[in-house]
Amino acid sequence: MDWDRYKQICDRPNVFSRWMLEQTRELVDADLALRLAAVQDASPIEKPFDHQGGAATDMFALMLSDVEVERICLTIESAIAAGVTTSATRRRGLGGFREAWTEYLTGLVTGTARVP
Repeated sequence: MDWDRYKQICDRPNVFSRWMLEQTRELVDADLALRLAAVQDASPIEKPFDHQGGAATDMFALMLSDVEVERICLTIESAIAAGVTTSATRRRGLGGFREAWTEYLTGLVTGTARVP
């Protein structure tokens, strides 16, 4: 995989890193956590041969329903309002979570988050 193609794929609203999925799993209910775990059990998007990142930087294309993504968005909103963090966000908070998941939800509504 070349870098331009990799960046193009990873910029899609339905593509998330392993790290983001793991941290989101800590926030959501058991059913959604299982759905996200199933995504992580699949093969990640192929990285360029000279990619330096480890497993946490693996990227996955999600195919969740708009209802599921909306539930994740609402959970994140509630967590932010309550000051809840995850094991890896205690110092910095949930910055970027709202934006990433809202972008995915918007992509589902507009059709830009569909995997070709």
